[in-house]
Amino acid sequence: MNKSDNTVKLYTDILPRVSLAGYLHTDTGFIHPDRIMDVNVLLYVERGYFHIYEESEEYTVGEGDLIFLKQGFHHYGDIKCPEGTKWFFVHFNLQDPKNKKELTADEKYLYKEKEKQGNIHCYRTLPKTMHIGKDSFLFAKFLTLEKMFSSEDPADNLRLNAYLYEILTDIYREKIVESRAGTVGEKVLDLKEYLKTKTGSPFSSAEIEQHMNLSFKYLNMIFKKETGETLWNYHYRLRMEKAARLLTATSLPIGEISAGSGFDSQYYFCNAFKKYTGMSPTKYRKESLMI
Repeated sequence: MNKSDNTVKLYTDILPRVSLAGYLHTDTGFIHPDRIMDVNVLLYVERGYFHIYEESEEYTVGEGDLIFLKQGFHHYGDIKCPEGTKWFFVHFNLQDPKNKKELTADEKYLYKEKEKQGNIHCYRTLPKTMHIGKDSFLFAKFLTLEKMFSSEDPADNLRLNAYLYEILTDIYREKIVESRAGTVGEKVLDLKEYLKTKTGSPFSSAEIEQHMNLSFKYLNMIFKKETGETLWNYHYRLRMEKAARLLTATSLPIGEISAGSGFDSQYYFCNAFKKYTGMSPTKYRKESLMI
């Protein structure tokens, strides 16, 4: 076993096999057992927290958090969880085939590709830990799985493994949505910082594409979705605000302020500034001196 890889895989063509599921609580608190499990464990904490080591890695699993503990790894705790801690858990096995390939978040799984490569088992990597909150739809699914495991209905027994697979798929999807949101936020922040350095230049979609190494159409779409304005509008606003500051804080000629704000023509700058502020640059400067 590769001890450097403590992640759990979700295969596109292999179902997990549930061996135990439960929804428990403690009135006295206890320390996580010292053990090496022959199954994977999905642990979700509804209330309280668990302090767990997996080999040398340390984890605190708080309210609304989940963690995957990998089979064959040494797990133990050294801090007692608080009284009233409540948690859901499921033990499950996953076949680990030799011929396998990881799919990225955006990569589609194609049976044709599998056939070409010779029975390759494709998989996606589940998050090690994740915060889903206490009101997540996933919690309701955890409780449903626990009831299915305890049920004497043969149909529930037949559906059990497939239902866990659905839950694992939902966890993966939620993590991707979360990570993409973070990525989008970082891109928008990068765009804002970049455009702040370009207030002395005309707007250039080509330069933005080159800086971000992404299509302008995509960047403009995510920027507008996050901020409510287009990249052009944001850059234009920065230039107008810069011009307004220069008009009130300096005695620079309007021609220099026009050029310094990325306008080739002073005439066009004056018209644009008046349209933006309701006053010509000269009047705006005069009005600011009277305040």
